[in-house]
Amino acid sequence: MHIHERNTEKKRLNGLMAKSSMKVYAAYGELGKRVFADGALSKKHKELTALAVAVSQNCFD
Repeated sequence: MHIHERNTEKKRLNGLMAKSSMKVYAAYGELGKRVFADGALSKKHKELTALAVAVSQNCFD
């Protein structure tokens, strides 16, 4: 599957989940906002750390 097709499908599925009555999806999104909020480390440093971990684990999503 081409990267653009994957991104389109991911956006479509995220849209369906956002409309869902399940509270887990919303809670997971809130968790992500809190984790990456500025605090002891800046948001920028947290994102760069997450990127470094993803690259080191060959995670390209």
